[in-house]
Amino acid sequence: MPVRQLQFLFRLTLIGFLAGGLLLVLGQTLGLVVGDAGWVAAVEEHAGPPTFVVAGISGLIAFLLSYLTPEEAPDSSDPAKELQPAGSHHA
Repeated sequence: MPVRQLQFLFRLTLIGFLAGGLLLVLGQTLGLVVGDAGWVAAVEEHAGPPTFVVAGISGLIAFLLSYLTPEEAPDSSDPAKELQPAGSHHA
């Protein structure tokens, strides 16, 4: 799978689990404010599992991307760049 598609999926799952986490926190907070323990438990029971699954998928994609996305590699067309220390800019 191309890196660009994985990056898109990562962003999509990141947004998904952050939205799910926000839903969990706000829903449980509302349950605490209202004083309804059943509400707090129901929010976790219904919104928790999908949020946790999406968070896990996002983590796995991030792990894959850490191996597939190349770090700043030196330009292979100029061997002299490999010998220069980081931060030096000689013309």
